[in-house]
Amino acid sequence: MDFFRFSRCVDYFPQIIKYLPVTLKVAAVSTLFGLLLGMVLAVIRIYRVPVLEQIATIFTSFLRATPPNVLLLAIFFAIPFFFRNICLTLFHFDINRMDLFNYVAVAYSVMNSAFFAELIRAAVLGVEKGQTEAAYSIGMNKRQTFVRIILPQAFHIALPELGNIVVNILKNTSLAYLVGIIDLMGAVNIASINTFHPLEGYVDVAVIYTQAAPRGPHRCDRSADEGEKPALRDGF
Repeated sequence: MDFFRFSRCVDYFPQIIKYLPVTLKVAAVSTLFGLLLGMVLAVIRIYRVPVLEQIATIFTSFLRATPPNVLLLAIFFAIPFFFRNICLTLFHFDINRMDLFNYVAVAYSVMNSAFFAELIRAAVLGVEKGQTEAAYSIGMNKRQTFVRIILPQAFHIALPELGNIVVNILKNTSLAYLVGIIDLMGAVNIASINTFHPLEGYVDVAVIYTQAAPRGPHRCDRSADEGEKPALRDGF
């Protein structure tokens, strides 16, 4: 029975691996913009900005509970529906002609922002209040305290989970093919279109993701375990 052949894995691999840069680009762009949006959401919740805090809380909870494929398809169909007339009127641009990559980048950036927001908020609130009080006692203002005392310690606290989030972002990019992006998963469909044997292609994709994803969080976890929480020093 011709169910699986290793030779097909070898044949598919060059056709699939050449689309790895697309997958990495989606992951990198969505990580960057997701982190920026997550910082905004985190600041709103940390400083309890009236009205915006409630909106940010609902927004974050909704995004964290929504499956990535549902959010991806919802944004893919919602953006043209809600913004086509606005773009045509103000910018004379038909949003339906927008590159598919932009839809994917928006969807993943929005989705990832919820996880980054919770990570940043937890890390900042995880810094002991005594560190802030000690900084004030030696004459630091709020900005100096946050930049020189709170932020470094919050980064140390967030580092292990930050690695895990980035790995999950990379894995979630495997759904981008649902809207027509030719990435690793989309390349499997192309490679197997004549053979009708996609299984070998999925094995190739699994190998690629395995090599690309798991090492980062392991090193982060180890570095966090070996390190000590930074403390306030005189003359910091």
